[in-house]
Amino acid sequence: MVMETENMEFKEKWTDDSLKTICAFANTSGGELIIGVSDKGGIVGVKDIEKLIRDLPNKIRDKLKITPSISVEEKEGKEILHIKIFPSSIPVSYEGKFYIRSGSTTQELKDTELAYFLLEKMGKTWDSLSSGFDISDIDFSTIEMFKNLAKNRIPSIKEFDSVEKIFLNLKLFDENKKITNAGILLFGKEPQKKFISATVR
Repeated sequence: MVMETENMEFKEKWTDDSLKTICAFANTSGGELIIGVSDKGGIVGVKDIEKLIRDLPNKIRDKLKITPSISVEEKEGKEILHIKIFPSSIPVSYEGKFYIRSGSTTQELKDTELAYFLLEKMGKTWDSLSSGFDISDIDFSTIEMFKNLAKNRIPSIKEFDSVEKIFLNLKLFDENKKITNAGILLFGKEPQKKFISATVR
């Protein structure tokens, strides 16, 4: 018996709630929504299949801004609808909410999970974001200690290098020459002011 997975879900009939599933497929690794099949994989068929083929591409494009591949297949003398969704390189939302697949379920992303998801889709990481601090917030004694420790392990770091040069080499500046979150955690005078829960392990 075919089972639902992270990349496949069955629906006996189309409802607009299925747009959440399509959104989740696009935000994860793609997938296939099959209409006309029960949760346990039994073929029930689709009665209004011609109308769905005509209406769904526009509805999905209007609501989610993505274009799926839709096809019809005959199984056990009944027609079923395959909606194939490709993974999206940009975040896809449905009515202002973001969904992903987790196992065979569709989950809404919230709070921290949503923040990390959006960063990842933009090709960024939390530690590369701007902290809003500049060189005046750096503990220079920590920089000197780092240079002494790094000189044998990181040949590009020289004892006479300026703080600016070290931060450029380590990519601890953002595009506006502000120090990144990683830079403040590593070399900030008081990183706990910015990151209350910051600890050293």
